[in-house]
Amino acid sequence: MNVNGTHLAIFALSTALVGCSSTNEPLVITQQDLVDPTGTPSPDWKLIWQDEFDGDEINKRHWNHEENCWGGGNNEQQCYTDRAVNSFVSDGVLHLVAIKGSFTGANNAEGNNATKTTLPYTSARLNSKHKGDWKYGRFEIRALLPHGQGTWPAIWMLPTDNKYGTWAASGEIDIVEAVNLKAQSDRKGAPQGELEDRVHGTLHYGRQWPNNTNSGTHYQLPDGVNPADGFHTYAIEWEEGEIRWYVDNVHYATQTQEGWYAQYEKDGVLTTASPAAPFNEDFHIVMNLAVGGSWAGNTNEGGIDSSAFPQTMAVDYVRVYRCTVDRWSGKGCATKSTTAEYVKGNSAPAIVVADENYGKGNELVLFDDELHEYLSKGSYDPEDLVDSEFVSEPGRGQVLKIEKSGEAGNIYFISPEVDLRDWKESGEIVFDLKVIDGADKSDLLVKMDSGWPMAGDIEVPYSKNSDWQEVRLNISDIVSNGNRFAPGSTVNLEKVTNILIIEPTGPMTVLLDNIRLERK
Repeated sequence: MNVNGTHLAIFALSTALVGCSSTNEPLVITQQDLVDPTGTPSPDWKLIWQDEFDGDEINKRHWNHEENCWGGGNNEQQCYTDRAVNSFVSDGVLHLVAIKGSFTGANNAEGNNATKTTLPYTSARLNSKHKGDWKYGRFEIRALLPHGQGTWPAIWMLPTDNKYGTWAASGEIDIVEAVNLKAQSDRKGAPQGELEDRVHGTLHYGRQWPNNTNSGTHYQLPDGVNPADGFHTYAIEWEEGEIRWYVDNVHYATQTQEGWYAQYEKDGVLTTASPAAPFNEDFHIVMNLAVGGSWAGNTNEGGIDSSAFPQTMAVDYVRVYRCTVDRWSGKGCATKSTTAEYVKGNSAPAIVVADENYGKGNELVLFDDELHEYLSKGSYDPEDLVDSEFVSEPGRGQVLKIEKSGEAGNIYFISPEVDLRDWKESGEIVFDLKVIDGADKSDLLVKMDSGWPMAGDIEVPYSKNSDWQEVRLNISDIVSNGNRFAPGSTVNLEKVTNILIIEPTGPMTVLLDNIRLERK
């Protein structure tokens, strides 16, 4: 196998790709032809690390297996194992295989068996931590992605040392993700019969969860080609202050340090890190195939199509390059296109320290013409389906307008941590609501969050195309209802950080005004 040139393989998709017997035999994808890429990166990139998967087993000098049934922290439905049925090398290809079948394992990311759970699928997740860690470079992976409702393949990077704190303050770089390929697309304006074919490149950053944020975009292959129908090359070029995304050497997106940030506690005080942070430290590669979860399970057709499994993410190679022009900053080797999207991202919010009276008294106004001085507005919007803005409404002044065109995503108010325990008995969330348009099957949820999955939600009764109406929701009901997306969890009122979340479960346009907490 050519390990120095450009080895771009196209693989025939045999019946082994789309089915296997009830004995859960591993799926095997075979190698066929080599073709040239659509473009050529700079010759100043020097290959410094690679895995061509030429042997007959996974190279333990390159990869660690993660073993747990933690569910990724977002209700994924797989246990990750090191079993050969879930990950193996065959014919120069790494196979990560998601299989239906219950499995019991550790209910935490560390794999500590002190707490266990049982989940209905198994799969595999590999990482190169302490075996391949880099700051800046070109990271290139040739892969074939799985398909079917509930599939969530990801090739991404995490910080090795978490200098700025735990996720996502120290960052995350998603080289490529996809969900539910070949399911009915929920792209805005997609007609019935259009199949999901988007891949995504995203950055996660900001503060420690749950006060983190993200930014990114998606890409569709030319001529309606689906990423689940063949191998494609997914890459990033990462230099100081800039990260670029590529598919088959087509540069489709750029983000810069003007649109990311890291805020972390230093000597007990929240501080904004240097401009290039958090993407100025060593990161390692992660490759996994998840099943379900908060993104895949709540978009496209919804849930998990068990008949689609087993599914395989196949990886031809992983290659890492260093820029020889300036190895310390990674600059000088960029391959850029004028048609690539510049993703604006998010600027660092002001660091707010609430006074001792915040959350006290019998009324807390969250929004009335403007947000409370301690609050900022954020969004969870993995599919670019949610828009929100403050707009002028006759007779009311400024109101909050939320437009959602699909299923995933919400708008939330970020708050300094506030203790609302005294509000549980008689407290209410109160606001004026006008539903301009709403799909017949769309619910409108209001939530309070103390860090996922510690959230409670409640359904808001509404009339479509109605006039303004006042809504009153008991905080005690939000707590007792728990989190419909993570059963068994609910909000901890002692440590509320997202004081209000507004989430239509489907396409909807709403206006909100006079948003407040009240208690007797």
